[in-house]
Amino acid sequence: MDQNYTSRELVQSVIQNKADKHLPKGELCINDAVIQQTLAVDKIGFPEKLEFVQMMGLDIYSLSPQYPYKLKNLPEKEIYQWPDLKSWTVNTSVFIFAVLDGAFEWGMRLLGPQKFCSKLRSRPMLEELIAQVEKLNFYMIDKLAGEGVNGLILADDIAYQQGLFAQPQVFREFFIPSLARQVERVLKLDLPVFYHSDGNYSAVLDDIIKTGVTGLQCLEKTAGMQIEEIQSKVDICLWGHLDTDDLEEAANDASVLQALLETTRELAKEKKFILGTTSGLYEGMKIDALRSIYANV
Repeated sequence: MDQNYTSRELVQSVIQNKADKHLPKGELCINDAVIQQTLAVDKIGFPEKLEFVQMMGLDIYSLSPQYPYKLKNLPEKEIYQWPDLKSWTVNTSVFIFAVLDGAFEWGMRLLGPQKFCSKLRSRPMLEELIAQVEKLNFYMIDKLAGEGVNGLILADDIAYQQGLFAQPQVFREFFIPSLARQVERVLKLDLPVFYHSDGNYSAVLDDIIKTGVTGLQCLEKTAGMQIEEIQSKVDICLWGHLDTDDLEEAANDASVLQALLETTRELAKEKKFILGTTSGLYEGMKIDALRSIYANV
């Protein structure tokens, strides 16, 4: 990267669709075991995480909250912990996203998928859950903006490989309006806001885009979320299209690696695009193949 601007400026520039010869790179999450194995260290703290980010050439680091104990209910705002938040925002020029879960994600986590989905016809239960999550997330959005994060990711895993966990109308009536209110809150603070979900959520993709999100994180081609097709239809930033299968094949076949590089260059050509995986980085992934893609795109 040129020395006259930072990763934060690069990411912001690409989000705003300003032409640039550099391609920003980032991940939704990075498991400590990946850093530990890659750097051959015993303990993982902020210095090791920053070293890994710099070694991989990442422009983005995503922070997720931690809790001091296993949750049985929606957490009180006081127990949220954001490890090394100030170190990332003050002592680096990396673009920092904070990840907040939505109401559907919290329902699935607290009740379990089967029990939560069985209760989706209960309007009072859904309205209460959504109101509680919004209140908590509004507080966190304001707090995180005040502490220097550069953007927010609203994460709600509403889909699996074949489609949505519930009928589209359930999401249009309850969860997408909630998303829209949170997006509005973030945009008022002049911060970008991305939406994340695994799986195939194409049935409500248009509804999600209409909330005003800055971008989408996670586009699984194996689930039918074809990034080329989506990119041809929308004018928002797309981030995260590399699957673990891509990395496995690229690690063993130079022609596959070359094809991935060419596809990625085309996706990035004067478009709102950030390079990354669909899943984040976990133990067992072909990190060397990903590093090669990062370095050669």
